[in-house]
Amino acid sequence: MNFIRPNLAVCGFQGIGTQDRFRQHGFHAQFQCADPFDPWLTECLEVKALPFPDAAPIPPAIFAEGQAWLGGHWDQGNKILISCAGGASRSVTMAIAMLTLKADVTFLSATAEVIEKIPEAYPHPFVLVSASLLCGEPLTLSELRRVYGSVRVQPPYPWSEDLLGSALEQRSG
Repeated sequence: MNFIRPNLAVCGFQGIGTQDRFRQHGFHAQFQCADPFDPWLTECLEVKALPFPDAAPIPPAIFAEGQAWLGGHWDQGNKILISCAGGASRSVTMAIAMLTLKADVTFLSATAEVIEKIPEAYPHPFVLVSASLLCGEPLTLSELRRVYGSVRVQPPYPWSEDLLGSALEQRSG
């Protein structure tokens, strides 16, 4: 479980833990980006499951519905958890987008904040670029390079320059 702000955290399946331990966090809402999720979660909080694939652009309808739901909880001051399978790409990206849309920060500032607070954050370029587009702040190649260069725990096989370029082609495709 990684907290970005006192009212916002992200995690993967492993971060959920046991029901008793989960309840101690006091979350009010969970946005689930991947299937399946533990059925007992609906006994603890409101769950919105809108799974979407990693390594592909976020479908605009899922993004819009998810951000509207998250934004409503943000506006109510609820404690929010965003989760996916690994807690490194989809959940991280949806948290970045929510901060951009609700916390009066730029997409790049939100990205820096989230990457700083989540050591394993390494959003797939297709997911991250699609969110930046849907937030109205398209990224450039140099910005993408800086984002991935700022990741504290670099993977042994980082995203290639070709993959970054392919992700950016979403703007025209």
